Amino acid sequence: MSDNLRRYRAIRDAFTQWYPGQPTGTVARHLTTLAALISGIVGSKSTQLPSIATKIPDSAKPESRVKRLTRWLDNARILEEVYFLPYADILLTQLARIIHKKAQTSCKYLIE
Repeated sequence: MSDNLRRYRAIRDAFTQWYPGQPTGTVARHLTTLAALISGIVGSKSTQLPSIATKIPDSAKPESRVKRLTRWLDNARILEEVYFLPYADILLTQLARIIHKKAQTSCKYLIE
């Protein structure tokens, strides 16, 4: 399994787990696209859609992926309150825990 596919599945599964209830239909499709977008950003280390599209693991051509992401980002029904803010809060909380643990480890070595 490629790193891109492994990363995408981990993000998609986390989004599904964090979503209140079981996402179905349109919401499930939107979460899949959001997972692909985040996975592409992480994999490409870029926020440019053509770079992101090359790191999304599916059988479509990169140009088609760019169009799909563009349509999704331009969709008026994609509300920040539903698709971005709940996950941003969870991600920031998790990052704070990781940074806190690393800071404790670093301080431990400084003291010794």
